[in-house]
Amino acid sequence: MPESASDNLLIAAGADAFGDGAHPSTRGVLEALAMIDPSVFRPRIACDIGAGSGILSLALVRKFACSVVAADIARSAVAAIRANAARNAIACLPLPPGGEAAAGGILPLHADGFTHPELAAHAPYDLIVMNILPVPLRQLAGDAHAHLARGGVLILAGIQEANEAMIIDSYQSFELELTARLCLDGWVTLVWQKP
Repeated sequence: MPESASDNLLIAAGADAFGDGAHPSTRGVLEALAMIDPSVFRPRIACDIGAGSGILSLALVRKFACSVVAADIARSAVAAIRANAARNAIACLPLPPGGEAAAGGILPLHADGFTHPELAAHAPYDLIVMNILPVPLRQLAGDAHAHLARGGVLILAGIQEANEAMIIDSYQSFELELTARLCLDGWVTLVWQKP
């Protein structure tokens, strides 16, 4: 099995920041990332909606050496992301609009979905990861599509099998192709690509 981008990351979840990497939805995203060959697909900039502790953002920087805009609805998540980035020697720097930090870094934002102006300033994203609940996943389908670059990859998680059809219906109505599906302990991860 290929080495995961989260191997050897030091993570503390923080007060309200979900994400020590043990939950099947997080593991599903990490497995989906492990399937991507960086010599074939290397994102310039990525976005992590529902970043929590920042584990997926850190894994993205580690695997692709790209910049990541990490957004979460919980204010405490921003502090957790900053602390975990420092713990793993990954920079938290402001990113120039439409650009990325030289060696990859993370921009933590307190935001509800894609509403923060910094999220629009750095779009389009080559890779978007959303590990959140099914209702917001459905509500953000249009925004995710709008913020994703042509040829970009969208990874959705936080989906129990009972909710999978509803999520697929929401995203199939956009110009996205379902390219992979993983299921761990009843939790589904869906990988989409924008033509």
